[in-house]
Amino acid sequence: MLIHRFLLAAAVGVGFAAAAAATAQDDPTQGAKNLLRAAPFDRVTLIDGTVLLVDPLSPRPLPVVDPAKARKGKRDAGGIPEEGNVIAGKTTRLERDQPDQDKDADKVRLHTLKPGEGEISDFEVKRSDIKKVDYFEDLLLQESERLVLARDFAQAFESCLWVKSRDPKWPGVEDHVNQILFAEGSRAMIEGDDERGQRLLRELLARKPDYPGLIEQLSAAYSKRIGRAIDLGYYSKGRRILHELASFAPKSLATREMTARFVNRAEARLSAAEGKSAPVRLDAMTEALRIWPTLDGVEARYRELFLTMPTLETAVVDVPAPLGPYAHSPADLRTTRLIYLPLLEYDDDDARKGKRTAQLVQTIETSDLGRRMLIKLRAGVPWSDGSRAASAVDAARDLTDRTDPNSPRYIARWAELLDRVEATDDSRLEIRLNRPPLRAGPWFLGPVGAAHAGSDGREASASPERPWVCDGPFIAVEAKPDLVEFRRQPGKGLIRIREIRQASPAAGLAALRRGDVSLLARVPPDQAKALESEPGIKVGTYNRPTVHLIALDGRNPALRLRTLRRALSYAIDRKGLLEEFVLKRPIDEGDRPSNGPFPAGSYADAPATPALEWNPMLAKMLTAAARKEIGGSPIQLKLEHPPSAEARATVGRIANAFKAAGVEIELVEISESRLESELRAGRKFDLAYRAVRVNEPVSDAGPLLLPGYDAPPEANCMASAASPRILQLLLALERTADWTSARGLAVQIDRESRDELPVIPLWQIVDHYAWRDRLKGPAKTTERLYDRIETWEIAPWVAKDPETSR
Repeated sequence: MLIHRFLLAAAVGVGFAAAAAATAQDDPTQGAKNLLRAAPFDRVTLIDGTVLLVDPLSPRPLPVVDPAKARKGKRDAGGIPEEGNVIAGKTTRLERDQPDQDKDADKVRLHTLKPGEGEISDFEVKRSDIKKVDYFEDLLLQESERLVLARDFAQAFESCLWVKSRDPKWPGVEDHVNQILFAEGSRAMIEGDDERGQRLLRELLARKPDYPGLIEQLSAAYSKRIGRAIDLGYYSKGRRILHELASFAPKSLATREMTARFVNRAEARLSAAEGKSAPVRLDAMTEALRIWPTLDGVEARYRELFLTMPTLETAVVDVPAPLGPYAHSPADLRTTRLIYLPLLEYDDDDARKGKRTAQLVQTIETSDLGRRMLIKLRAGVPWSDGSRAASAVDAARDLTDRTDPNSPRYIARWAELLDRVEATDDSRLEIRLNRPPLRAGPWFLGPVGAAHAGSDGREASASPERPWVCDGPFIAVEAKPDLVEFRRQPGKGLIRIREIRQASPAAGLAALRRGDVSLLARVPPDQAKALESEPGIKVGTYNRPTVHLIALDGRNPALRLRTLRRALSYAIDRKGLLEEFVLKRPIDEGDRPSNGPFPAGSYADAPATPALEWNPMLAKMLTAAARKEIGGSPIQLKLEHPPSAEARATVGRIANAFKAAGVEIELVEISESRLESELRAGRKFDLAYRAVRVNEPVSDAGPLLLPGYDAPPEANCMASAASPRILQLLLALERTADWTSARGLAVQIDRESRDELPVIPLWQIVDHYAWRDRLKGPAKTTERLYDRIETWEIAPWVAKDPETSR
């Protein structure tokens, strides 16, 4: 900071000379601003009390004159020698004692700045007649002291910098700079600006480590920062600050107290887990080592216990809420495969023939043009409560519950398609449909819960702890708003998975970098490339892009107006927002603005479709026209959005663009699980920011364009279609039995959506995930985060501070 001030001084000095002539007539001694604007001067006080303002003297400062010698010389030179003062051929004593150069050295030439009328402005004064000289530099330094007392630190610094610009080695200037640094830094911390205050005090520490009171002031400030970091759980940051404190005050009381606070908290965490179960003790050791990595003897115990139950901790921005045998949100889709097996792992021939292991189906036989299916289930898949193995009864109940409007598993399209389902024995299931399906496989990809469990997947009992009944590779053991945990029986590979909800995407990324978690479910788009180059971290890619859009609820009369929907679309600068605030780099083939609801490059992406235009003026005109259609009343809408990195970076700017077009927007942040679950259930809304991964355009078209497409009938979600034309095409797509016709309808929906705008397309983004290299098994490209989780392995690891690991 001081260096920047010094650089500023050069520019300041250039301006002073130009302003000197204009300010010379003012009294330059009045106030710091006048001093800084005035031409340099000195103030000379003579022995008779006369004060003169003169041009700067030279040399500066004048050599010191001994008054006693000056008086003696004056007496000695005052008389004529007895032998006379003129002797031929000899130098007189007067000439010897008072050579010309001494005569000149004893005098000072002065040029007064403001001579009175008729007064002389240039004259000489004997050094012995000068009582005191107040140099311009000293006047500035004195003024800086006054400004420090007035807390005008900027002007005080400027005064010192002006002195340094004239003479960097002027006596006292460095002391005054130190004084200002200390005063301003101390004041900043009193006012709560700890960061600025400590920066100033650290500058002073580098300049003068032994400045009185500096170590004490810095120690108190560092202690405050460390305490705040500990209270917030930012232990690595707190330790980093503690190491800085120890670098200049290793034996201070503050250093010892803060070290003890870390150690005490870590030991208290361990003490609280004594006598508890092994997972609880492992979590306590993990937390204790995050607090203080060098805690005596704990690391060895942690590594030993970790090897008995390898634990994967994943950072996410959203957890399933509630957790059960249904998939209503991206968090559900990420986790349900861990605890529930689907009928089919994938919609492919290998799965239908039973060649895939992570599924219940052994074989599927179809007849009657696909309206009749005979399914044989794999035997020996036990439920976690030990009651029995998964059977046809479980699959039958799951498929039947999907037709019950009161069930959380309800799917409107399936309810219309299914005629009946019957379990012919424990391993066989017969399904009859009302019409031949276009593709039956997608209906069997969801989780299947136990028939003897409740609708929420938990044990059907009066026990307050009702455990989940699962048949997947893991068992759900805990579900909180900020944490879900899954476990499986000891064996090779992972035993525990803990998903930890982070306050923000940036917090999740920081946790991965610190080593607090081993897996990050989703990397912020602008950080993926940088993360690839960081040591100890690997980055993977999801094999399908995520489509970002704004869903519209046509039950709001204003949004049924195509004019208003077009205005909203024209108001958004998709490319600008994506490049400047989301990617923070130019767009590419994978990350690009959308011109329709389906991902670019998919078979449903209409060819030669132009990009959606950004035209703020046209948006404003269309909004005015829409207001006339609804009677002239103002248009006020609510935009709900999840706490994702893309949404947080753009919704405020999108709202401003809508406002500029004439539409008032209220922003509401809501967790993604809650938002998607409520939209799926048919809740009314105005606008909703959604991020959807489209696996199969034909199957996903309805829920993509109408979030409540599969909601119960009483929700009246068909009325939420903002475009009747697009709803007509969706219903036609549902009843198409010919795959070629279905693909053609999907392309037609994509093309007409550009004009009808049932949703406002924004952009598509290729998502990434990342993991620490202590985790072995994640693929570089995957469809699901936990794909082939049974093969993953993880090693124990403790994050060491660089200061202690050297």
